[in-house]
Amino acid sequence: MFYLVKAYNNYLCAMRAFITAFFVLFICSFGYSQTATTPPAGVDTILLNNGKVLATQVIDTIGENITIMKPNSRKHKKVEISKEAIFSVRFASNGKEEVYYTYDTLINHDYTVADARKFIEGEQDAQKGYHALPASIMAFSVGFAAGTVFGSSLISLGPPFLFAGVMTYPRIKVRHKSVKNLSNGTSDPYLFGYDSTARRKRTLHSFVYGGLGIIFGAILNGILNNN
Repeated sequence: MFYLVKAYNNYLCAMRAFITAFFVLFICSFGYSQTATTPPAGVDTILLNNGKVLATQVIDTIGENITIMKPNSRKHKKVEISKEAIFSVRFASNGKEEVYYTYDTLINHDYTVADARKFIEGEQDAQKGYHALPASIMAFSVGFAAGTVFGSSLISLGPPFLFAGVMTYPRIKVRHKSVKNLSNGTSDPYLFGYDSTARRKRTLHSFVYGGLGIIFGAILNGILNNN
């Protein structure tokens, strides 16, 4: 009878730990809010080649770099950005866009300006609309199981990180709800941009949530061993 009671208590501990961990995973997945890419009025807009948008004041465009006010800096610090990392700048003073991207395979600019713009739109749509929730849940489950079985042993790192490595291979399915302009769905540059960002997000989420699973599993392992 004693062992039945102990087993039942361990089962309750396991379920509480798993439910708590799953709740944390749920909050982390859906509580994250995307930063709006629409800049406030009256500031210059810098579109980077990786799809990120900076809304700030451009100080100087002479030379190989662009000098800007550091975004969200209270001390008004100035920073420089290489023009090779910038696709375009839209100036608030006249509303005109100046494109700095150039087609040059020597610096890994393999797309024309029009195709590069579509590639960046794919990056932005994937960054905003691709969440990799199934991979995150599976990674967490694998990490949780490994942490529960192996505790704080280094062996527990193996399964979740192996899973994260495997997640670099499956194809990325473009979510129609995440595509801002549906006409881009047939554009190869757009699809390549979407795929590169979504694949990177999925791999990163697999590592992060696999690690979280290990932590919660190791905590449960300690609770069970102390009972």
